[in-house]
Amino acid sequence: MSSRSRRPSLLGALLWTALGLVFLLRNFGIGPDFWRIAARYWPILLILVGLGKVIDYYRQRQGVALRFGDLFGLFLLIVFGAVASRVTSSPGLREFIRDMPIHIGGARLQIGDWPGNSYSFNDESSYPLQRSTPLRIENSYGGILVTPGSDNEVRVRLRKVVFQDDEGRAKQIAAEVKLEGGPLGLGGAESRGFLVKTNRDELASKGYRFHTEMEVLVPKKCALEVRNAFGEVRVSNLERKLDVVTSHKPLEVRGCRGEIRASNRYADSNLMDLTGKVVVDARGRVAVESVRGDVEVTNEFSPVEIRDVDGAVKVTNTEGRIVIDKVTKPVVVDARGSSVTAQNLAAGLKLTASHRQVKVSDVDSNVVLDTRYGSVELSNIKGNVQITSNSDRINAEDVSGSFSARGTATSFRANTIGGPVEIATTLKEVIVNDFSSSCKISNEFGNVTLTTENAPKGDVTVRSRNGDIELFLPEEAAFQIEATARNGRVDSNFPGLEPAEAGGDAGSLRGRVRTGGPKVVLETQYSSIHLRTRGSEPSRKMSKPERFRRERKFEREPFRRSLN
Repeated sequence: MSSRSRRPSLLGALLWTALGLVFLLRNFGIGPDFWRIAARYWPILLILVGLGKVIDYYRQRQGVALRFGDLFGLFLLIVFGAVASRVTSSPGLREFIRDMPIHIGGARLQIGDWPGNSYSFNDESSYPLQRSTPLRIENSYGGILVTPGSDNEVRVRLRKVVFQDDEGRAKQIAAEVKLEGGPLGLGGAESRGFLVKTNRDELASKGYRFHTEMEVLVPKKCALEVRNAFGEVRVSNLERKLDVVTSHKPLEVRGCRGEIRASNRYADSNLMDLTGKVVVDARGRVAVESVRGDVEVTNEFSPVEIRDVDGAVKVTNTEGRIVIDKVTKPVVVDARGSSVTAQNLAAGLKLTASHRQVKVSDVDSNVVLDTRYGSVELSNIKGNVQITSNSDRINAEDVSGSFSARGTATSFRANTIGGPVEIATTLKEVIVNDFSSSCKISNEFGNVTLTTENAPKGDVTVRSRNGDIELFLPEEAAFQIEATARNGRVDSNFPGLEPAEAGGDAGSLRGRVRTGGPKVVLETQYSSIHLRTRGSEPSRKMSKPERFRRERKFEREPFRRSLN
């Protein structure tokens, strides 16, 4: 008897409905960037496909076969996911794809170019303008160059490049392309400024193919807005508020004074030798250098480099790279999926990062980090360090202040810490060398090793579970010791300190060395405690058989504890 027919699983229909809803909301500007999420989390689709097959198997009770179409679809999904992941994790590859030229009929074209012959024609106009009157310049498919000129007028040199096979027809088209200048807004007393642009919008219905390159001389102390698309923008040596927007071509601002706002998409932005607040919103490489004022940069999928800033810095970047060097005031960084290098900072640093490497060095004040799934290197920090971490590898060296860290599945290695040390983590080892003040460590399922050249000036407390504790102190150190290893052992090579069995499987050690001093408390479960003099560090290097036995013991202890 044939089994009853069953309705197919709804998993596929629900998946397609959810994807359609995400795309629809994104078209209205609602929700996160779907493509960025897909590039990182596409393996979830494989998991959903597998779950769907499991559900079909238990519903049909007769096994589930993979058709050729299923296998081909899985192959395409894996290829797409691998390529997308590679592109999003490689800024240089993304820039190469973005800037890759198009070849048509042997001609090399960039975005915004047209194939065929081209002819150039020049035009020039001037307009009276008081330097107190704001100026707006608009263009598209062509560059804009702005430099200082007369204080009482705007002078525009227009270069018209017409793409046309016939020169006579190109000349006729160029004659129709004109400059326009007039009040911005309602005009008269209610005018919001002066507008200079071409009449491209009026010619849009005729399908002409042309570029318009504008060279504009403006009053030096004129407030300026520039709006461009598919064209380069360069502005230099102005001394009032500047607002620049372009796309697909480079943007450069140099030698200006006053508040500066710049926005660019899919091309490089370079800002240098500036005085005043600088705000950049980009999706392309950003370089900011030699600024006397605060700097704020927002970017995606591209590098950001900020150097020599006499002011505060705030950077937000996604899936890119950040370099910050020589800043005099506090720095705030939000670097999701971006690598970060920060150095020569005179004030504090507050950084949030994930999935990439972080390097921080030569900071004269405090450092606050919130990191996940990456690696962190700190060196030469004059202030305090505070870290919140998840699944990282953290190395710190030469910290003059305190070192406070709380992590989950994060390993810590700290060398030469001048202030108090407090670390709490799980699953990974903790190593602290040459600490000068108090030290407090908490760990689970990971070893703890502490070493100091000089006698500790504060209390030392280590509490661990399923992890060995090793403490190396100078032979001349004076301290009080309380060490307890439940279901483990305690050993010491300090003269006069001999462990005592506390009964059962617990080992303990209590005593005073010389005149006493800071209190040392060591506690662990299902592991051992080793108290050593500083000169015996070589004993930490285990042979391969010893390391194998210790790792096997470490793996068995959680199960032994559960049986008890």
